[in-house]
Amino acid sequence: MKRSGNWVHSLVHRSWLAQRAAKSGAVRDLAGNYVAGDDLFDAVDAATVLRGQGLELGFTHLSPLDFEVDTPRVLTSLLASLGDLAPGAELSVTPASLDLRGTGRHARGILKELCQRAEEVDAHVTVEVQDPTAFGDVLALYRDVREHHEDLGITIPANLKAAPSECIRLGADGARVRLCIGAYPAGRDVALVREHDKSLALVRCLRLLMDSPAYPMLATHDPNIIEIACRLAERIGRARGSFEFQMFYGVRPLEQRRLADTGWRSRTCIPFGTGWYDYLAMRIAARPRILASYARAVLDKR
Repeated sequence: MKRSGNWVHSLVHRSWLAQRAAKSGAVRDLAGNYVAGDDLFDAVDAATVLRGQGLELGFTHLSPLDFEVDTPRVLTSLLASLGDLAPGAELSVTPASLDLRGTGRHARGILKELCQRAEEVDAHVTVEVQDPTAFGDVLALYRDVREHHEDLGITIPANLKAAPSECIRLGADGARVRLCIGAYPAGRDVALVREHDKSLALVRCLRLLMDSPAYPMLATHDPNIIEIACRLAERIGRARGSFEFQMFYGVRPLEQRRLADTGWRSRTCIPFGTGWYDYLAMRIAARPRILASYARAVLDKR
């Protein structure tokens, strides 16, 4: 996260603004630009529109921070509600939602069960990475469960210094790999901190994956990196359906549709759930320009 993002995150998360925002209908309206809604039916409605625009679908459940372990149950219910939209859909789960802080055996059981339910409707599961210091534990969980569910995906934050070696290893395995620049703070001993260095690392990791049997999922909104990915795929003769772009719901929607309309595979990651405020805080930290709209919404007297 950028330094500007750090103070913005503190402002919207810990200040008096956060207390007022939680009661503000206007802030909830602002969040509606980036969150499908509170429940899975809102997610299905948003997915129906996006699929009609030729976009692939991804889902993230936004649970309250003290109740993240409910996420697998909600995502299982979502699969049943999606109907014909379920095939090809991606479900994202965090280590916290798998209760990885408890016993590894318990987390493996939860993840295996979710993968089984997803496979029954031809959907996919991808594990996210939250705390960089737990990266090794997340990889161990992923590798253990992937022995039974080969389609399980893993997120690799390119800012981590271990990312290139993991991309080589995952590429050789033909894994589904979501590659992102890395949004969670990490120390200089384990991660790159300069934004330019992170972008270079993202491109290096992308090259490693594109030159392998892996299925890369490039999670970025950066137009320069998107252009690099398109040119790289064309230069090495990589089929357009052999990798994909991923972007958040409500962020650069026209670009998402442009990619799909020109033959690239483009997936929209749809957040839904009652934990929308924490997600909005993350979006504002990533894009501080939203702060002005946020402040207007909080101070709105209506």
